[in-house]
Amino acid sequence: MRGKAFDDTRRTFVARVTAALGALAGAVAVVPGLGLLLAPLRKATIKGPGRPVRVASRADVPPGKPVRVTVVGQLQDAWLRLDRVTLGSCWLVRPGPSAPVRAFSTVCPHLGCGVDYDEGTRRFECPCHGSSFDLAGRCLSGPAPRGLDELEVTTDGDDLLVRPQRFRTGTAAKEPIG
Repeated sequence: MRGKAFDDTRRTFVARVTAALGALAGAVAVVPGLGLLLAPLRKATIKGPGRPVRVASRADVPPGKPVRVTVVGQLQDAWLRLDRVTLGSCWLVRPGPSAPVRAFSTVCPHLGCGVDYDEGTRRFECPCHGSSFDLAGRCLSGPAPRGLDELEVTTDGDDLLVRPQRFRTGTAAKEPIG
């Protein structure tokens, strides 16, 4: 006949094995969850377009007449990937029929206001503090410390691709940010 000591030992053993198996099952369930939550610590958490984005075709930019285009691309943070996000806008300028297209930021390098094009003066104008720029992006007047920031333009057949980028305002040097 088994004694009370044997039953207590068996109960203790079963209780310990059950607790160990429960702890193991809990750890197996928690480790992937912690990995998901801690993943952003191991990599860059915000990614904009690292490569140029299609903005127009060469035929969309007539010689001597700037065209404002919206830059739409992909944005990714630690957990989300968003497609077709407006990343900004730029001015496309083609000085002559055979000249390459240039792209300029629509952000004034003075304090970051939006720059518009005035057909009458054939200049880019900042409505905030009166800076003006020619079609080559050079600062003609006003408090802007430098000309319009030029963006990288590449072509893929007839398509124009621009690499969106932001620059620090209020400084004479063209410093990329973000």
